Amino acid sequence: MTTVYRPPDQNGRPEVLVSIQALRALAALSVTTYHALQWGDGGFDVGRAGVDVFFVISGFIMWHVTAGRYVAPANFLWRRLTRVAPLYWLSTLGVLAVAVVWPGFLPEVRPGWTHLALSLAFIPHLDPRGLPFPTLPPGWTLNYEAVFYLTFAAALAGPRAWRGRVVVGALTAVTAFGFLKPEPFYFLGANPMLLQFAAGLGLGLAVEHRRLPGPVVGMLMVACGLGLWVLEDALGIFTELWRPLLWGVPAFLVVGGALSLETGGGLAHLPRPLKRGFEVTGDASYAIYLLHLPATALIAHSLGWAHPWLFAPAALAASILAGLAGRAYVERPLLLALRRRFKAI
Repeated sequence: MTTVYRPPDQNGRPEVLVSIQALRALAALSVTTYHALQWGDGGFDVGRAGVDVFFVISGFIMWHVTAGRYVAPANFLWRRLTRVAPLYWLSTLGVLAVAVVWPGFLPEVRPGWTHLALSLAFIPHLDPRGLPFPTLPPGWTLNYEAVFYLTFAAALAGPRAWRGRVVVGALTAVTAFGFLKPEPFYFLGANPMLLQFAAGLGLGLAVEHRRLPGPVVGMLMVACGLGLWVLEDALGIFTELWRPLLWGVPAFLVVGGALSLETGGGLAHLPRPLKRGFEVTGDASYAIYLLHLPATALIAHSLGWAHPWLFAPAALAASILAGLAGRAYVERPLLLALRRRFKAI
């Protein structure tokens, strides 16, 4: 994901939004932990809510980095494509190659030419098992992101004053279509999870117009969001139909609360090493998210998963290392090379 900065300070240096970087890192690690535990008896189902956090953050970022200026739709889409696609395509082809020679390495990865083509094109579809997952299963979230990016790009073509209304209206229309024609559109992405992007966009507007609450309220929002997740998980309160409410609302509270804490000065005294750790891990969160399944599978097939107390931390560490390496040696170099080669702005 894009590193998010505040406007430059008086010396012209941009300051990283630590709150967003920290939440990216924690969201990626929560999903990683959930998938690691699935090799055994399961548990920590609420870890999947990291995806809901990502969606809210994505809506916020897209508004935050384009607010108050003209951005050509084609340039916006090019920057999104070069940011998201290269590592995803390489990761997809990599796990597919392994699946061909070792089907049991990642049992959920199913070969198929049509399946692969649709996956690489970010087109929602049913896999050979009849489930709405691309070749690299975590990529299902990128199909939602693609819908949001296309919608946002279309809004950029119109008047600035109408951008927010166009995006929210379009996402609402797609969601409504999914309710009216549920098979298979709701299942493939035309559902209220898209509205989490709109919620993040609302936070972007609040930051732009300095309408976020103060740090005390922000802290309460974070506590409330975390408390709702803990309570829902403890009581087993969850259904996919109500996911945008049960997990999306807490995600909105946590992201909004964290932003309120930071913009209100509540994170000003965090130790520099901690801030740097959040920045680095947040930058690598996308790579961690894409690479955690094969990294976890590698640990599972080498150490086994009979002892979760050993397996889960090892899988988490392997996923972080894979993400950091993927970010440093694959994702970032490819991004820079593509943008330099085609001179995208």
